[in-house]
Amino acid sequence: MHYAYALLAVALAALWLPQPEAVRRYDLFARSGDNLVRLPFFGGGVAQLLRYLRPLEQPSGGLSRRSPLRAALDENYVSYRGVQLWKLNFNGTRKMGDKSPDAQFQQFVEDFGSEVWNVNQDGIDVIIEHKNVAAAQQYMAQTAFSYNIMIDDLETAIDETYTEISDTDTDQDNPLANYSLPWLNREGVLLTWRRYHDQADIQQFLQNVLETHAELAEIVQIGVTRNKRPLEVLRVSNGNSNNFAVFVDAGMQARDWLSPAALTYAISKLTWLWEQGQADRAMRHIDWYFLPLVNPDGYQYSRLTDRLWTKNRNYDAATGCYGVNLDRNFDYAWGEAGASSNPCKNLYRGAKSFSEPETRAMRSFLLGMRDYLGAYVSFGGYGQTITYPWGDADYVTSNQRQLRHTARQAILNFRRLNHAEYSMGSSYRQKLARSGNAADWVQQHIEPQFVYNVFLKDQGRYGYLMPPHYILESGEEVYEFLKTIAQQLQ
Repeated sequence: MHYAYALLAVALAALWLPQPEAVRRYDLFARSGDNLVRLPFFGGGVAQLLRYLRPLEQPSGGLSRRSPLRAALDENYVSYRGVQLWKLNFNGTRKMGDKSPDAQFQQFVEDFGSEVWNVNQDGIDVIIEHKNVAAAQQYMAQTAFSYNIMIDDLETAIDETYTEISDTDTDQDNPLANYSLPWLNREGVLLTWRRYHDQADIQQFLQNVLETHAELAEIVQIGVTRNKRPLEVLRVSNGNSNNFAVFVDAGMQARDWLSPAALTYAISKLTWLWEQGQADRAMRHIDWYFLPLVNPDGYQYSRLTDRLWTKNRNYDAATGCYGVNLDRNFDYAWGEAGASSNPCKNLYRGAKSFSEPETRAMRSFLLGMRDYLGAYVSFGGYGQTITYPWGDADYVTSNQRQLRHTARQAILNFRRLNHAEYSMGSSYRQKLARSGNAADWVQQHIEPQFVYNVFLKDQGRYGYLMPPHYILESGEEVYEFLKTIAQQLQ
């Protein structure tokens, strides 16, 4: 812990260095090519930022114009017109005055922010409601740190996540954007990986894999959600009883549409190559268990009504609020730092650990395979980082060296694949406190060789609102990570 705070102090010390006035603020719409100042950041000092999470208020007046695309899905959808995504950068520009860097970060989020989306190498990603934009800009002009407006209107960015990639939109020179690949053109499959699909389309894809690869695949229903949607695990295996098992999930946070799409891409590629005898040998000697959508109720609600919904759809009668954050509902350090006891907050932990049918189903299924589980991998958004336990505090596991070695190998493979830059480290250091998360529970109670959370693209340019043209690229990264795990299992 002292080491982490020492590193944090080094990063924050840079905030005291005076810089020219011209570089203090960047309020133009940021583009993907912009270079942000990058300093290492390791949790701790600004962990209390996560206390200041409150529901977004809806814009009114001229900003409430409707989106025809979303109104066709649900005329009562939640609008985010005028809401912005800012990145507060870890780079100093002027004297701090009487306030410490942490105090200024806290003050800003408390006064102007609605939610902290992410903390990464570049800075802190914060949602700013439209009514607070002008005052937030005035505040930033008086502080010692800079910022980028990554998304100047969330509603416009949300609309883009509903679009579909056409042939004219594809980059013919990019092999990672090749929509003619055979595993992308399965007969009878509704998924196209050109757009984000509903929960029913994902379910139909799993059924198609079962029917097409009957000798390899089976579907196991491990439970049902509160809205009676099935939780279906796809098993892909050669049937060898000596195989390690690898459990892979995605979509625990409802607003994360990228990870379910990327994982289904990887499943399609794996099963097609396997059938053709072209799959990596190590991957063919694994019993794969895929749960592409941990949170189907929340996911479908985000598809139709509230694009930024993140919890499941549990109803709390006392407050009238909906939802439990599934990745705060597992029984390891449940209810501690990084979780909320307020049912109306996005980080709500639930009334008790394993209060939710989704987490109970995962618990029962994973405990049933504890004797042969070789790895647990959970894909999600966002941040481009690979993390491993622990997430509740700055501790290390007994196999940390092995976890770091394999994560480092995956990062090198990503660079060779598409020049993607991922970071790695313990969950606490990379993502601040995350008590009650699934990966820590698996590490504590099952102890497989590998336990990872892989946070996919990006580092804050789009955040949870990744356009669909990133699906194929991210799907290849998911496949590459799974291949790395298979090759490293011993």
